[in-house]
Amino acid sequence: MARAKKLLMLGVDAALPDYVKRFAKEGSLPNIARLMQGGFSTRVIPTFPPLTAAAWCAIVTGAGPGTCGIPSLMVRMPGEALDSWQTSFDKRLLLAETLWESENAVGRRVALVNWPVTWPMNLAEEHGIQIAASLNPPFRYFYMPLWDVAGSAVFSTEKLPCDQVPGRAVQVAPAPAAGWTNLPPSALPPLEFAIDVPPVYANGPRYQVALTAGATGGYDTATIAPAKDAAAAVAVLSPGGWSGWIEEDFTDKDGKPRRGRFRLHLAALDPDAKAFRLYASAVNSAEAYTLPPSITPEVEAMAGPYIEVDDPWSFMDGWVELPTYMDQLRQLADWWAGATKYALGRADIDSVYAWVGTVDHLQHVMYGALDPTSPHYDPERLEYWTDVLRQGYAQVDDAVGRILKDVDLDETLVVLVSDHGFSALASSPYMKKFLKEAGLLAYEIDPATGEMVVDWSRTKCFPLEPCHAHLFVNLRGRDPHGSVDPADYEKVQNEIIDALLAWRDPDTGERVVEVALPRQLASQFGVYERKGFERVGDVLFAIRRRYMNCPFVYRAAVKYRDGTERIVESPEMFEPAVLGRHFTGVHTALPHEPDMHCLLVAHGPGVAPGERDIPANIIDIAPTLAAILGVPAPRDCEGNAMSGAMAPGSDG
Repeated sequence: MARAKKLLMLGVDAALPDYVKRFAKEGSLPNIARLMQGGFSTRVIPTFPPLTAAAWCAIVTGAGPGTCGIPSLMVRMPGEALDSWQTSFDKRLLLAETLWESENAVGRRVALVNWPVTWPMNLAEEHGIQIAASLNPPFRYFYMPLWDVAGSAVFSTEKLPCDQVPGRAVQVAPAPAAGWTNLPPSALPPLEFAIDVPPVYANGPRYQVALTAGATGGYDTATIAPAKDAAAAVAVLSPGGWSGWIEEDFTDKDGKPRRGRFRLHLAALDPDAKAFRLYASAVNSAEAYTLPPSITPEVEAMAGPYIEVDDPWSFMDGWVELPTYMDQLRQLADWWAGATKYALGRADIDSVYAWVGTVDHLQHVMYGALDPTSPHYDPERLEYWTDVLRQGYAQVDDAVGRILKDVDLDETLVVLVSDHGFSALASSPYMKKFLKEAGLLAYEIDPATGEMVVDWSRTKCFPLEPCHAHLFVNLRGRDPHGSVDPADYEKVQNEIIDALLAWRDPDTGERVVEVALPRQLASQFGVYERKGFERVGDVLFAIRRRYMNCPFVYRAAVKYRDGTERIVESPEMFEPAVLGRHFTGVHTALPHEPDMHCLLVAHGPGVAPGERDIPANIIDIAPTLAAILGVPAPRDCEGNAMSGAMAPGSDG
């Protein structure tokens, strides 16, 4: 059996087996269908918890969280305060060898295209090339761009919500314009105001904006310029219009000079100018984001400017309409296709690992509309939302088709893989508030800042941010502010478990937590006591479908009849999710549940065609691909090669 000479690994975050099969069967995904029809496919049980960084690490190492040292969306290092955390997308925290490192050891060169958990980029030049590195913003108010200078913003005559990094939604008041030159003739007196891009987080240019009225008699044009000279405008927009890429100098939040680029979109302008909305995209890097840095212009010549993340919050906050958000997703898929094609076109590359996150982000926004058990489900709107999802998958499939045009399927092992599934989200319980009421966590809210001030002397445990899956006992002698006597360790573990399993949703009466275990039984979740185990919580728990813990503690105002108010902790225990306003899809339930399953499709030399009838385990992917390629399995691998995926002779 001839072995594959090359590997193309297409990481499609959160691609769901059932929807891929459905859309492929109906003809919406012809390129992925082609891979499935001639290849091997299977459902896959993800990691515990089924979260992005932990899952992608397992996919490329064949090792679970107890070995990789990536237990959740965040990592708390031993010896650090219980409320400290580091992002799990930091490659320096990954303890297990990857498949591409195993390839490098036998002389194969690789290309990593926006692959998760590959930052800081340090791939040696003799081992290949690297194009960007994915780092998803973990959760609200913790936007952590790697490459972006700043997030998006909106300038509007109305006060708009702003769910990520407060201060980005700026209310403006157009006033009579004065001192402008070269403005077009206007049927109404021109109006003006100034904007800063971005308004917060970094320092950038100030622009003057003029609104003018054309032949229709109403305001219909926005001119944006660095000074009051329309001839120097960076954009002249009509309602619905987009500028080209605008490149400027910035100073980031750390005081570092940066070169960035962004686009402007006139989302709304009524004829009377009373309703105005100008959207500024995230300020993307206009600097090198590759190793070696010299190839950045070559990548951009094929793929266009690098867009780090899409912006679902702009849609959910009402800054832009859904078609605009869908177009953002398309642009990300287009960049993915172009960057992957660049890597494939290099004769010095044996394997390409390329990741795209658009399907995951779209499902976070609207998945609740698809699940009949969800409070967001409306059968009369089901086909509408299904078609929205279909469009997102089709964008990825179209990109796959463009990528495959450069691939010789007779000599290339093509793998399409996802990392986790999805379920509907109805509400987000406030775990820290619950732990406080259970007598396990003690804190007060600073009424001036809204910050949580923990009383560690009365705190028995603290959750790993953002409150998914792991709780740490505040153990004396181990933790900086330890209060629990080691002799009471197991007693407190059981106290935490009893409280979690007794937690009920007052509206439904159902349990919030499906299962909770002491860390001594973590192997039941596939988390084994190996070199990364010290980062695992003292209690592990799986929240039930329809929930995702909220990591925040909010202030609320008690208002009196005389107009005064008192700031208190919010009395809510559950934050309801609203379709179109919040995330309504999530992936924090038990990994064995069918909704949480991910997908593996393999096509090419050494692959046995067929569909496996029972789910595989996510840690079995790396050793299977290694066997087909004829390279060593990653040295920390815990999984086993799937014999049913390999043609006879391909594992020898």
